Amino acid sequence: MTDSTPAAPATTASASPSVLERVRRMPMAPAAVVLGLALVLGVLLSFLVPDDPDALALLVLGAAVAAATGFTARTLSRTADAWSLATSAVAAIFGVHVMAATGIVGGENEALSMIGAAAPSFNEALLAALATPPVSAGTLLAGAVAALIVGWGRPRG
Repeated sequence: MTDSTPAAPATTASASPSVLERVRRMPMAPAAVVLGLALVLGVLLSFLVPDDPDALALLVLGAAVAAATGFTARTLSRTADAWSLATSAVAAIFGVHVMAATGIVGGENEALSMIGAAAPSFNEALLAALATPPVSAGTLLAGAVAALIVGWGRPRG
């Protein structure tokens, strides 16, 4: 016995691309996402900078910002071209600078409290971080680490 009913027409499911794929397709979207992540992460981690900052705390927190920006740029870029390397480096430099400067300036200052003065508020500390140039050995090291994460073992161009 043969079934003489016609087969249902094959429907082609045109799946819409994922959000990740849409971000990868737009030229400036990965840079915007990585820079936004660096700013948000830098501001959030600035609360973890101790009142008396030491090198280890800043190194660990800076490494967290560098790793987050590097892996985000690596996920959003298809290749390890110069643009994705530079984007991750600049974002890590910016994020680590905002984190360190806001955390250090906005912390409780024992010397100021001895003379009856108060430390700057969080808003003033963030404005100070945004107004100062982010050029220090720590921020440049974080940028280099983020660029290494993006380009490690990936094809160029």
